[in-house]
Amino acid sequence: MPDGLRRTSPKILILNNENPTWPEVDLAWGREMLKNLQHGLSEQGYLFESCVYFDDLSALDRYAPEHWLIWNWGEELGGRPWTEAEVASELERRGFAYTGSTPDVFRTLQSRAGVKRQLQAAGLPTLTARVFSDPVAAPEWKLYPAIVKGANQHASFGINSESVVMTAAELAGRIAFLRAELSDDALVEPFLDSREFHVAVWGNDRPEALPPMELDYSMFSDVHDRLYTYQWKFDRNSMGYREMKMPCPAPADRPDWQARLVALAVKAYRVMGLRDYGRIDMRMLGEEPQILDVNANPDLDVTSVLPVSSRAAGLTYGGMISRIVQYAAARMPAKTKARR
Repeated sequence: MPDGLRRTSPKILILNNENPTWPEVDLAWGREMLKNLQHGLSEQGYLFESCVYFDDLSALDRYAPEHWLIWNWGEELGGRPWTEAEVASELERRGFAYTGSTPDVFRTLQSRAGVKRQLQAAGLPTLTARVFSDPVAAPEWKLYPAIVKGANQHASFGINSESVVMTAAELAGRIAFLRAELSDDALVEPFLDSREFHVAVWGNDRPEALPPMELDYSMFSDVHDRLYTYQWKFDRNSMGYREMKMPCPAPADRPDWQARLVALAVKAYRVMGLRDYGRIDMRMLGEEPQILDVNANPDLDVTSVLPVSSRAAGLTYGGMISRIVQYAAARMPAKTKARR
């Protein structure tokens, strides 16, 4: 097994949060992800329990860190968005080993501008960008089309077709929208209407990339539809979810690009300090990939890159889950890692 791991069989406590104010569709999606995870663990022969929380982690009181590995799907405390760093900090305070990245990584990834600065400092390719707080400043931006993202949001949250703007007036409207709806600044960068790839990376001492997956937008004629929006990602009735093609391994027509995507993804994973598993999003600028986003603990929906790439590499969903468990289990005290 990679990273010098031996197969061990810790007991797994699945920790994930639910907010009673979420729409039923979001609750149903989360519960389906939980069932997929439970099935994968069962397939691989692990003993496990599940713990669903909302505003505190007191349910962990009855679990001993020396006997339980936490599968950390905790993203919020008390319904406060993007508080996964607090969840991970509490797990560390209690002495648990857990899957995924550390509190410091979550805090770093919270700032899209900060991520760009860190990638640029390491010599990795990422587009120039600017953070706007006031719509009045929109005319100062000159590169169109542009994409407008919440400066302190994760992944595709807050991104829809109107995130792609063509004029200063549209940009000003989007800056105002993010301020009103998300109480956030806007990060603006050029929109690359080009091929997009997601690369899953996992491991710790010697991280490795799985086969890249392409997000093929060729069936969409409108430039505003050629991006991976929150709706395209999670709404199974949306045109994007139903019709977007996601070939893997990709790109089959450019093996040189594939090698470059893999190399950059592993470097970005290391630079940002990700642990166990992650996802790097890129688009092409001519012949050179540009890093769009770095994601710790990415979602494991069956259409997302880690499950798709794992299948391309010959692993079942359960095999993918087991690999992540083993990376995290290596951090447990030696006496808890009885061999299977």
